[in-house]
Amino acid sequence: MALDPTPDNSAAVLAKAASGPVRRPAESVSELTYQALFQLVTSRQIEPGDVIEERRLAERFEVSRTPMRAAISRLLGEGVLQQLSNGVVVVREVGLTEYLELLAIRLLLESEAASLAALRAPLPVLARIEEGLQTTLREVLAAEAAGQADAERRLDDEIHEVVVAHCGNQSLARFIAEIHKRIRMRGLERAPDRLVPACHEHLALVHALQARDAGAARQAMMAHLENVRSSYLRGAGILPR
Repeated sequence: MALDPTPDNSAAVLAKAASGPVRRPAESVSELTYQALFQLVTSRQIEPGDVIEERRLAERFEVSRTPMRAAISRLLGEGVLQQLSNGVVVVREVGLTEYLELLAIRLLLESEAASLAALRAPLPVLARIEEGLQTTLREVLAAEAAGQADAERRLDDEIHEVVVAHCGNQSLARFIAEIHKRIRMRGLERAPDRLVPACHEHLALVHALQARDAGAARQAMMAHLENVRSSYLRGAGILPR
């Protein structure tokens, strides 16, 4: 698969950072290169099995080959890319079995993080997220009642970020971030029929955090992620619809 020569938003931001009037530190360009390359993988602009061409990507992002080489090395270490026996670097496929394993690990880790975050998540932040979820829910339900398609709407998953950020355990937060990264490689979109249930599940989690109820927060996160798993299995034809 040939790479699209037109830079996406990530590449444009990277190019500006690398060549703008205010020169950023080399590590900033390296980080932006890494983020832009990872975005190409998760957005499926480059797909599993596609060859990673260092020179071509460096030209596309308008950076030298040094930060591109560093980004490729980092993604190899994270398991996003893999090096074949002939030395060629390709995008690694996250298969069905691995994806389900990652979901199982995510359920264990994020339910613990939710329990810990119940004592730490800032109430003003939770109130803002709750308001956003309520607004989304009202709009989606109104659209459904009017018989209008609402397939393009996306649910903001900021509540997951808040849980991870305020779990009080940096090692746990890093593990969860890595799991999220590998899950994103699967390139899945939320099923349209999951939007309303997911809103309710997120609201249940928010309310448990607001109540400082660690047990309820754990259960809310577990229920949400179990539903995510079941939805995926139904979509894959493994469970009946």
